[in-house]
Amino acid sequence: MHEKFFEIARMNMVTNQILTNNVKNHQLITSISNTRKELFIPEKFYDIAYSDSDIRFSDKRQLIRTFILAKMFDNCNFSKDDSVLIIGCLSGYSMALLSNMVNYVFGIENDKKLVDKANKTLSFLNCHNCSVFFRKDLSYGLSKNAPYDKIFIEGSVNFVPKDLVKQLKEDGEIFTVLENNNKSIGEFVRGIKIDSSLSFSSLFDTSVNLLADFIIEENDYEKNF
Repeated sequence: MHEKFFEIARMNMVTNQILTNNVKNHQLITSISNTRKELFIPEKFYDIAYSDSDIRFSDKRQLIRTFILAKMFDNCNFSKDDSVLIIGCLSGYSMALLSNMVNYVFGIENDKKLVDKANKTLSFLNCHNCSVFFRKDLSYGLSKNAPYDKIFIEGSVNFVPKDLVKQLKEDGEIFTVLENNNKSIGEFVRGIKIDSSLSFSSLFDTSVNLLADFIIEENDYEKNF
């Protein structure tokens, strides 16, 4: 497949998936239009690179459908001054989308091969305000570059660890999909840090891949949702 094929497919994705899902942020739409998603996925999935499907990286991990990711980012109110941490960034596609929208994007991933691929691809695309780090356990975040204005967990979770709350600035925000064991679908939520704890609000219902590092005992998560 050649670059012209991907360019047409990308424009079709923006027209038929992103805009029709009421994504409003013009910077985000431009970033999606200009970011070569095919560089971030396994070659065997090139034919569905710009489809409305999740792209599977392993039995437990998959790249979120772009129109869902765009809808999430559209609700995050990113600004040019933001320092952002993305947890579970896989090969770095989500970071590339944010690179022109924020000051700096840090990413963590628990697969060393994906960390290497992400950094190489982001460098190739001149996304010089992006850095990806290996962390064996994603739930611990990345304390060395904290505090962050925003933390985005790229996947669904059963809890939000206290370690991550500590890595947010006061009035900082964390975004994720909270799983509810009593429902078949999760809720994409915004958690605002107020006096060292999180105040949650629900943004919309969706279903994305559950991150295994965020399954833990009940007494280690924020209960004020």
